[in-house]
Amino acid sequence: MNARLASALLVCLCICGTLVLPVRSHAKELTLPVCYGFSCKIRQIVSITPAEWRSVVDWFDGSATTPEDERQQIRQAIGWMEVVVSRYTPTHLDKGMNLEKHPVDMTGQMDCIDESINTTTYLTLFEQQGHLHWHRVTDRAYRGSLLDAHWAAQVEQVGSAVNYVVDSWFQDNGMLPYIAKSTEWVDIRWAFFRHRKDN
Repeated sequence: MNARLASALLVCLCICGTLVLPVRSHAKELTLPVCYGFSCKIRQIVSITPAEWRSVVDWFDGSATTPEDERQQIRQAIGWMEVVVSRYTPTHLDKGMNLEKHPVDMTGQMDCIDESINTTTYLTLFEQQGHLHWHRVTDRAYRGSLLDAHWAAQVEQVGSAVNYVVDSWFQDNGMLPYIAKSTEWVDIRWAFFRHRKDN
């Protein structure tokens, strides 16, 4: 699959809300689409080396014995995947939340749409390659309100029908994402302060 097709699939994801599977190329590298710039305005195809990919999935070494353990592995792997990807994109400049009120250079900044699409892409790769045993990737979660509409990646605990959000939006690039039951994912401000307390 070439870069043009991968970009087209990302556009479809943003418009239709359907899941685009990451692009996998030759054994020499792993290629995937990455969003940034708010609402997936900028779509970049990134290739990471086998060594970089191993450094990410090494967080899953030693199969998790409980779903809770695997969710901690997911947090670590997503955080490190953001670091790896930011070597090839300006997303290393991404700050937690949207910073609309701060007059700073917005290069590499991501909103919740960018974050949720990227995290879903990374989770799908983990699932495709057999690193998730207690969870499966589902559609992104959406929390709608007049002032605080919000998107997040989401996984379902196998055999439980319980969904968990995996939300990277609250923290700077490479920091551990917030994970909680989707049913608790109601008040974004509450989620943010709880996440800060837990880190």
